[in-house]
Amino acid sequence: MKYNFKTMLKHLFLIIVLAVSYYLWDQKPIKHGVGITAPDAPQVERGFRLTEHYVKHYTLEPKFRIKTTSRVIANKRYWFDEKSDLAPVDVVLGWGDLSDERILSQVKTPISRRDFKVDVIRPPLTFSEIRSKLLYMHAIPANDEIADKLKRVKEGHIVSINGYIVDVHDQSSVLWTSSRQGNSAKLDNSQYVLVESLELLD
Repeated sequence: MKYNFKTMLKHLFLIIVLAVSYYLWDQKPIKHGVGITAPDAPQVERGFRLTEHYVKHYTLEPKFRIKTTSRVIANKRYWFDEKSDLAPVDVVLGWGDLSDERILSQVKTPISRRDFKVDVIRPPLTFSEIRSKLLYMHAIPANDEIADKLKRVKEGHIVSINGYIVDVHDQSSVLWTSSRQGNSAKLDNSQYVLVESLELLD
């Protein structure tokens, strides 16, 4: 029995090592080399009537329509916090200079506790220029297919996204609002985005 128990522990340890190794390999960033990989800023539109959407027990009130092809600079999955059943993945997207590995080698955007910060090693751009080329998104999948694709997103992917920037309500109150500056979406702060289509381009 003693020998069998030790053998079982060895097998269990090997399984854990293999699982961790696969996870680390699967999360390895995608490299594109020097050069801008997503040149255009997101298209954000308002001024037309948008109907409410319903996801689980939440009501989503669209504020803007958004369309973007951008580079994933950082992403993080959540399983157990209060928003994870609605928005299981947070993503920082960049475009223009913030899709160029020459610039990204000097700029990091770690995500933690539903927020992100900008760490600059050697400033290649001003802080305001960096923030102006970022979108911080709490991604709300419109269906199971989108949810599965979001789980496959990793740093370096070029993604094409169509959807809506929304405010989130439950039955009694407004829970979470997307950040705005006047009548415009403040893209580099928290944006709750209902993702209706998602393509992983590279």
